[in-house]
Amino acid sequence: MRLKPQPAKPLLLLLLILAFGLKPSRTASALGGDCLYQCEGSTCYDFSNKADFCQELRAKCQARCSGQKQWGAIAYSTKDQGAGWSYGFNDLNEAKAEAMRRCAKQGTACKLWAWFENECGAVAADGDVVTWGTAYLKENAQHRALLECRKGGGKHCAIEAWVCSKL
Repeated sequence: MRLKPQPAKPLLLLLLILAFGLKPSRTASALGGDCLYQCEGSTCYDFSNKADFCQELRAKCQARCSGQKQWGAIAYSTKDQGAGWSYGFNDLNEAKAEAMRRCAKQGTACKLWAWFENECGAVAADGDVVTWGTAYLKENAQHRALLECRKGGGKHCAIEAWVCSKL
């Protein structure tokens, strides 16, 4: 029994990209969806897999394969709990500089803790224990930051700042 090639996958992929309002990148359209497949891997490329990590990975890959970048950053001052953040920057260094500029208005010992592309970031702290987390979903970024804070010895960890910078 001989199977015929299935030309519907690239067309389906293009329709999904257009349905999400994303412009297909040169890579995604020229290679018939190879960008998304390589980014998502064989497990998550199948849309019947509804696992949380696949849904987050799909969203992150769609942003990455669109060719558009949205950088964000978070700066935090442990000394006086001042925070600053940025989002929606095309340039990573500009995003970092803006977060530091905003933090300096509220804190005297600002330090960059997190920077991210097309996702969310969060900083958690408990006194001198300061940690960060990133993820496509705000809740997951906050959860990761809190988890790392507890691992670092924090007993009363709290989210001090969070921001999302994504399409």
